Amino acid sequence: MRKSLRTYFLTGIAVLLPLAITVWLLWVIFVFIDGIVGSVIEFVTGFRIPGAGFVVTVVVVFLAGLLATNLVGRKLLGLWEEILLRIPLANWIYRVAKQIVETVGRKDEQVFRQVVLVEYPRREIWVIAFLVGEAQADLFGRIGENKVKLFVPTVPNPTSGFLIIVPRTDVIPLPISVEDGFKMVLSAGIVIPNNQ
Repeated sequence: MRKSLRTYFLTGIAVLLPLAITVWLLWVIFVFIDGIVGSVIEFVTGFRIPGAGFVVTVVVVFLAGLLATNLVGRKLLGLWEEILLRIPLANWIYRVAKQIVETVGRKDEQVFRQVVLVEYPRREIWVIAFLVGEAQADLFGRIGENKVKLFVPTVPNPTSGFLIIVPRTDVIPLPISVEDGFKMVLSAGIVIPNNQ
């Protein structure tokens, strides 16, 4: 009885924590934008309009998409990007953010291809990892031959982790989907795929 109560409690945390973090992050963004836009509107009109930040955010995102899909807009965005890439710290942040968005947004291939087991950080200790792809010999030199790139996420926050390069023979594929692999990592192993 005590063990099942503990399991229910930990599973509840694993289910509610990602939801709470997502809601909190969206709330912080909304409050930030609403504060800026609300202050501008209050300065111009003399009174505050609650929720104006949300409307302005939706309009700005829509206009950015509209601009990015036509020739004039692409030229303007290209010019803006060129200016942004000349600013020392901003260029690094922008490049990294753009690469992440482009990688995650790829439709032609999955970012994480397969869930695998690998011995890490030493022999006889196994971790769940995600196959990213082949380790290109032209980039990694001699060590890139017959090696693969793996992302080893931290538990329970899979947005951070380690990129490791290991021999293909050291990797054991798991018969689960990438989504089920992320569920296992998020729940610290409490949630396991139903078909197993």
